[in-house]
Amino acid sequence: MSHAMLHQFLVSDLVVPVGLAQEPGQECLTRFGARLGDATRLSPDLMVFRKEQMEGDLPSIAGAPVLAVEVVSPVSRAADLGAKRDLYARAGVPAYWVVDADDAAEPELVVHALSADGRYAAERVPWGGSLRLTRPFAIDLAPQEIFRPPRRVTPRRRAAMPDVIAQENGPDLPPAVEPVLLDVFDRRWPTGAEKTELWDGCPVFYGIWDERDVRAAQSVYPGRVVRLDQAPGEPGTMTVLPAPEPAEVTGETDAAT
Repeated sequence: MSHAMLHQFLVSDLVVPVGLAQEPGQECLTRFGARLGDATRLSPDLMVFRKEQMEGDLPSIAGAPVLAVEVVSPVSRAADLGAKRDLYARAGVPAYWVVDADDAAEPELVVHALSADGRYAAERVPWGGSLRLTRPFAIDLAPQEIFRPPRRVTPRRRAAMPDVIAQENGPDLPPAVEPVLLDVFDRRWPTGAEKTELWDGCPVFYGIWDERDVRAAQSVYPGRVVRLDQAPGEPGTMTVLPAPEPAEVTGETDAAT
């Protein structure tokens, strides 16, 4: 079984207990976007939100969900347990759950609850354990009752980006020093990543990347800084950052030239 298939099984195992526990006026969806600003959209593996947050036919809700759930995979581990957790906290998402299952262990849950100081307090629920929650709704979390038995995972193959890139498929990019906004990001390469998100105007692509992908991204986002967030060929993320601001030229430098 591939990591992608295991990931989907774990998400589907959560849908029924979460759907049954959610309160009136709430909705539960998988792989749907949450627009946390003009320059940030995250795609939780599962989320619960208020019905009034739906944005018509758009593939996202407006504002912070009441619950965001991420299932850790090799390509998302660093983000899910680090930068993305901080983005959810900053957006005021009251509950953030991480399903943590490596290749050999039973799935565990890491439950984050937003405290009064705007930070998450985390509690791990191991296989065989349980935790009773009242927020964002009443639910008993017992991994051994929610998730089916562990499944064997086969190594993931590298998913290369396409060689031919269509660049004229949306609005023009802003200057390289400015953030990328959602109306531009939604219609640009790449579409073949395991997951794509926008963090504070920085496109983030989940997958297994190397220098060829960096060069491809540089051709699509000219002038910007493309960063591999791990060693080439290892699972993780590739981030497109704004170009550095030009250094100011002092009067002394002008005189010297």
